[in-house]
Parts: sequence; structure tokens; C-alpha cells
Amino acid sequence: MSPRSLPAFLSFVALPVLAVLAGCGDKAAPKPAAPPAVAPEEHKAPHGGAILELGEEEAHLELIHDAKTGSLTVYVYGKTLEAPAAVASPVILLAAKTGPEELKLTAVEPKADGTASQWKVTDPRLATDPLDGRIRVTVDGKPHQSPLEPSGHAK
Repeated sequence: MSPRSLPAFLSFVALPVLAVLAGCGDKAAPKPAAPPAVAPEEHKAPHGGAILELGEEEAHLELIHDAKTGSLTVYVYGKTLEAPAAVASPVILLAAKTGPEELKLTAVEPKADGTASQWKVTDPRLATDPLDGRIRVTVDGKPHQSPLEPSGHAK
């Protein structure tokens, strides 16, 4: 290569390379991708009812409410919805103008000690939707109380 062609070579090859390298320093390093949002754990109701979570996932209830017939079926579970939990009768407290009205539930297939994992009640006061009241139940020796309707329920 002749001494005259050296400046031409540098301007043709070296300058674009330097420009590219200089430009790399100007760009901010790409930000790492944000971790995917974790969806709250959703529970699939084994019988197609509404799931009520008791405590910090300590127990669960599945409620099947039929406003047309005024009936309510309650399934009781422990920490997961895979194994039913036998309990003494839950207590339903319906809101009324005169104060809370208590409804007694009947065990479905009770054990010898009277506990069951499924409870039912039919009452004309249940022929409304949404239900306004609370349910009390003791699961594994710990008392729980919850609104009858899951949060955000509206019809």
C-alpha cells in the first residue's frame, strides 16, 4: 500500500468502525425484563360454587346458593380443596331488620360424632341474591367467620 493510500484506507475502514464503537458507549444498557406478574392463586370449586377463603388459606368453604329454592349447600375443606374437612355444624347469620337471624344446617352423611364435610339448609329467607350475612365455622379447632358472598360478588 502506498503512503498516499493510507489516509484513504483509514477513512474508508477505520472511521466507520470507530463511529460504531463510539456509538455503543452512548446507549444505556438494556434493562432486564420485569418478572412476570404473579396472579393471585385461584381456587377451582369442585362443585361449581363460590369459594370462601378462611384465615390465611387455613380453610375453605364452597357455597352453592340457589335463590329460586332458598337453599344453601356448604362444603368444608382444609388448606386445600382436595380433601374435605369434617366439622360441627356451621352457623349462618343472616342480616335482618331485627338483627342477625340464625339458620341451622343439616349434615349430609354425618359421621358418628355428628361432624360432616357437607351441610345443607333450605329456608325462604335464602330466596334472595346476593345473600347478606355471615357464616361461622370451626375447622381444625380454629374458629372462622366470613361474609356469605365472596368479595366483589354482585348479580
